[in-house]
Amino acid sequence: MDNTLKKKVLDIIEELPEDKIAEVIDFIEFLKLKDEAEDDEILNDKELMESIERGLKDIENGNVYDFEEYEDI
Repeated sequence: MDNTLKKKVLDIIEELPEDKIAEVIDFIEFLKLKDEAEDDEILNDKELMESIERGLKDIENGNVYDFEEYEDI
């Protein structure tokens, strides 16, 4: 994360009363859990993971198109 963003967040938190800081912490924890749940959803989607693996193999094998080439297809 950009240090200026972290500094801005910390500056804002410094100005908040304690009860609002507790709400900030709750919200940050919610965001973290939401991200983890989304990651788990992706990792547990067998079809999606197989598709990603096929795509990575295509890249590895050179089965890709340059964007300019794709426009002409």
